[in-house]
Amino acid sequence: MFLAALSLLLVMLPVTACFDPLDRAGSRDPNPSHVVVGSGTFPESQIIGQIYIDVLRDNGFTVSDRLNSGTRERYIPALRAGDIDLVPDYVGNLLQYLAKSAKGIDSGRVDQLRSLTALPDIEAALPQVLGTDLVTYTPAPGSNSDSVTVTRSTADQHHLVSIGDLGRLSQTQTVSLMANSEFATRPVGLPGLLDTYGLKVDFRPNNDSGGPATQKELLSGRVTAADIYTTTPLLLQTDKVVVLDDPKHNFPANNVVPVLAKDKDSPRLRRVLDAVSAKLTLQQLQSLNDMVSGSRKIEIEDAAKRWVQAQGLNRGLR
Repeated sequence: MFLAALSLLLVMLPVTACFDPLDRAGSRDPNPSHVVVGSGTFPESQIIGQIYIDVLRDNGFTVSDRLNSGTRERYIPALRAGDIDLVPDYVGNLLQYLAKSAKGIDSGRVDQLRSLTALPDIEAALPQVLGTDLVTYTPAPGSNSDSVTVTRSTADQHHLVSIGDLGRLSQTQTVSLMANSEFATRPVGLPGLLDTYGLKVDFRPNNDSGGPATQKELLSGRVTAADIYTTTPLLLQTDKVVVLDDPKHNFPANNVVPVLAKDKDSPRLRRVLDAVSAKLTLQQLQSLNDMVSGSRKIEIEDAAKRWVQAQGLNRGLR
């Protein structure tokens, strides 16, 4: 019985374990039609990575699956080393990460780069920090960013459209806001909201990254507002919640972007990945997350397959 159980565990481990690219020596396949796809550890990144895999295979690429490759601190070195060739990432966070270790850039310029928040500015800055071995393609319209979200009833009652409206409300009454504890000190967190929009809050830390506990507090009215990431399925329920506009770009754009080894760059690969990115709107990302992490609980592979078919991306792209 013990041996049978042990055998079953050994069979299951390759499926459930996180792929650790840094445990391997770099060995990139020089064939441009052979692509190794990785991803971050969280569901949204894995869904997008699986979409890349499916569409690339449908377009004649030979693809190896290395999803669940760890955090950015692991998969970016793996990209450079040759263990993986392609990962989905997010433009704002990618710039923040790469700027810290970019060669030939002084500390003042690093601070300037890390302060950029608007998508065009971030796109223009990325080539300065990618180095000679990485490239990015066209970002998707959908962005997984921080947000200041309120209930529909709160928005209607106080005529709230933008964060500035909430800032003005905070001058005359107490506004409570829930977010991860580091939001209190992050430049784009409470300091940025105060400086940019005059928003003063009674801060309520909750380290579930805008998850179920934070959402419950918001919907119950126990807090006025919350930092809910913009691809969260809850935000599809516009009868319940409203994401306040951020016209001054306090929060950095975090549009999904393919990051790949420059050795794999080709017009054919760009054409396929640009076609995928064009379909990844904010609402589509919310829907994909809802399929996997919402009440439906569809497996990532099935959700990606359904989405690719629905978008007409399962046919060869010309």
